[in-house]
Amino acid sequence: MQKATRVKDLVQVTTKGLTKIYAPDIVGIQKIDLEIRTSPFGLLGPNGAGKTTLMRILATLLVPTEGTATINGHDIHTEQAAIRGMLGYLPEQFGLYLNLTAWEFLDYLAILHSIRDGATRRQRIERALSLVHLLEVANRKLGTFSHGMRQRVGIAQALLHDPQLLILDEPTAGLDPEQRARFRGLLSELSGDRLVILSTHIVGDVEAICRDMAIIHNGQVVIHSSPQHLIEGIAGKVWVMTVPETALSEMERRYQVIGIARQEDGLALRLLADEPPAGAQPIAATLEDAYLYYGSKGSTGEGSNE
Repeated sequence: MQKATRVKDLVQVTTKGLTKIYAPDIVGIQKIDLEIRTSPFGLLGPNGAGKTTLMRILATLLVPTEGTATINGHDIHTEQAAIRGMLGYLPEQFGLYLNLTAWEFLDYLAILHSIRDGATRRQRIERALSLVHLLEVANRKLGTFSHGMRQRVGIAQALLHDPQLLILDEPTAGLDPEQRARFRGLLSELSGDRLVILSTHIVGDVEAICRDMAIIHNGQVVIHSSPQHLIEGIAGKVWVMTVPETALSEMERRYQVIGIARQEDGLALRLLADEPPAGAQPIAATLEDAYLYYGSKGSTGEGSNE
């Protein structure tokens, strides 16, 4: 796991009671209280949990129904221009002009960001492409790029104005394992002198690079802690046992079954349970186990490290 950077002199993010209600029966997030000051920070949750809603609010693209957030002391309601000046954002769905080269595309976006001076623009583009390791292919058309390369172009556009805060929404979705590993290394590099918030449903991404994280489920923060503390918190709650295939339905009714492997003598089950099931043996917990355990508990309000 990569060493985290404690961002004290740069940007910090604080949310208080942050709520977004789209309709009476559609709640995006509710009463989110977070303090984020360790980079990279992982926001982990399933699809539909409210991660994108929270990221869009922090990026000043969405107005909350209730509550507020500050970024380095700037209020999202009244100081949006100041926040946008220190913010880089990669949304989950990011469009590219595939007939442009990487350089042309970033040049176009830099102009849209009011970087008018040609020399300054060239310097910013070159630096952004260097940071994401794409400078050597700057003159290739984006239509020839792999999915992983296109994601790196997305990060490059977010880096054009050298932001203090970088928000990445599901940046590794759709990447193969090798691309994902490279991307994790890149995110670790970028977190050295800025606050990086990584929103994802992929446990391995958070486990690989984040030392502070929150689990979000049904629009609420279930727990905020370090991955290591979350794993330690479910010690003695993860079990393995072998049962006949005919017993599977009963085991799923009684316990949270998180893994099934077929064996010659039956089914090897991995279980989450506060008390040991009869015949089960304890096994070391993982972050994925912790994610499933706390996610199943819903919002507890416990476990905050603040």
